[in-house]
Amino acid sequence: MKTILTAVVFIFIFSTGFINGQTDDTKGKSDSKSKNSTNDIINSLGKQAGINSLMGQFVKGINTSSFTGGKSGKNDILSMLSGVDATDYIKYASIAGSLAGALKGTSFLPDWANQKDGILDQLQNAGSIADVAGGVLGLSNMLNPSSFSKGFKKNKSSWTSALGILSMIK
Repeated sequence: MKTILTAVVFIFIFSTGFINGQTDDTKGKSDSKSKNSTNDIINSLGKQAGINSLMGQFVKGINTSSFTGGKSGKNDILSMLSGVDATDYIKYASIAGSLAGALKGTSFLPDWANQKDGILDQLQNAGSIADVAGGVLGLSNMLNPSSFSKGFKKNKSSWTSALGILSMIK
């Protein structure tokens, strides 16, 4: 009798917990925070993936001689990255555009002339960290491989993968 009673109580507790676990307390609720939840998720992923770190690695991985202003040009871009909030995609898009403008024309592949407007438009019209990541990825693909340091060349595939994943999260 005790085992039957214990089994019934166990089944009751288990089923109650299971049923309550399936309820959605937010169903039917709407507020301004939930409307932007997709962008919030994307932008927080950008924070987790370290968009600042990825862009910093990119800038540091470009040879100083590829910058119009040399070392000071490179340092100017790096200082722009300092202290930027990881979710501020507008600021990152602006910095990426500044980076493109700070590089010598010879730092790019010949196809840059055809791709430039599209890549810069993507950055200018960015609506999320994912859009910025895609623009930075496009920019990196247009740089002449000789513009990169040996260290960055070794790690470029993993850097590209990280940025590529971030750019696909829409």
